[in-house]
Amino acid sequence: MMVENEVSPEAKVQTQDYVDGAPQIDSFYNKEGLLIRTYSWIVKNAIGILILIHGLNSHMRLQYLRQNAEIVSNDKAILKDENNYYVYKDSWIENLNNSGYSVYGLDLQGHGESEGWENLKTNIKEFDDLVYDVIQYLNKIQDILCLESGEYCRIREEENMMMESYVNREKKIPIYIMGISMGGNIVLRLLELLGKSKDLNNNLHINGCITLSSMISIDKLVSTNSFKYKHIYLPLTKFLSTHFPKRRLIKRFKFSKHPYVNDLILFDKIRFHKWITCRFGYEIIKAIDNLKIDMEYIPRDIPILFIHSKDDCVCYYTGVENFYKEMINYRKEFITLYDMDHMITMEPGNEYVIGKIIEWLLKL
Repeated sequence: MMVENEVSPEAKVQTQDYVDGAPQIDSFYNKEGLLIRTYSWIVKNAIGILILIHGLNSHMRLQYLRQNAEIVSNDKAILKDENNYYVYKDSWIENLNNSGYSVYGLDLQGHGESEGWENLKTNIKEFDDLVYDVIQYLNKIQDILCLESGEYCRIREEENMMMESYVNREKKIPIYIMGISMGGNIVLRLLELLGKSKDLNNNLHINGCITLSSMISIDKLVSTNSFKYKHIYLPLTKFLSTHFPKRRLIKRFKFSKHPYVNDLILFDKIRFHKWITCRFGYEIIKAIDNLKIDMEYIPRDIPILFIHSKDDCVCYYTGVENFYKEMINYRKEFITLYDMDHMITMEPGNEYVIGKIIEWLLKL
């Protein structure tokens, strides 16, 4: 059952004008005993459910709601209201709701309002722990919605209204997963674990996957089979992870194609403003390698949509394109973006991207 007593009073209070769309805010404990914060924007008579996964050093609401700031130029944004910073109107979540989809999401462990391993932000024990948190959340959603039985089960009284959208259906409501950047790696890794485990395959019902600006390749000069990767990247990050696991790496890049995005990120007071730990850095390098190694386990019949910018400065486009070409899947599609960078939910043209996503979903 989802946690009630661990949700702070502040988390339950909504702004008077419901700037953030008044999501239901909840939480659960993962297998490590960490509290994971969750959010949901429910519509009646939903035609599908979207589970959204954010990227590294971000969080759910920052990634998929709009920001309460004025973009005065491509170089600069001005903060309007830091206490009501997440705006539902014209956001990706509102677009999905208006198209008939209920939206769920979580702050990954160590991010946003979720607890981190060893009580540290942006710190993890193993990368797959992030994936298993999402799997646990998916199972909880399926339990709450009672997709198997079509009856009420394990729900609280205040969730009854939400249940009216899902019960007594002739068929199961489809569930789709979508992730950006590191979240894009997570949703693909989830499909790999699904393909490797008969138990997971029997319990989870994923009807489609969308991966945005996916963390599949992070250096245009390095492949996972290269000398530089095997003999420099892996050994160096492993050494730092072993000897200085809690020390913070230094973030050396800023977004230059649309610099105002840097302002939107810095304005957010919930986001942790230091960079990841050395251990997290090593786990990311391993995660990219593991995604490539286990590619064969990705189910061949689940529709998968890749969306990636040609000019992505963080996750290398050609590496993602090569992964897509090598992946055996009968229902895959790749959309290339131009004049965009990595943070495609915040950049000019993001309206086009969410429009293409909804168009793709409606065709399934």
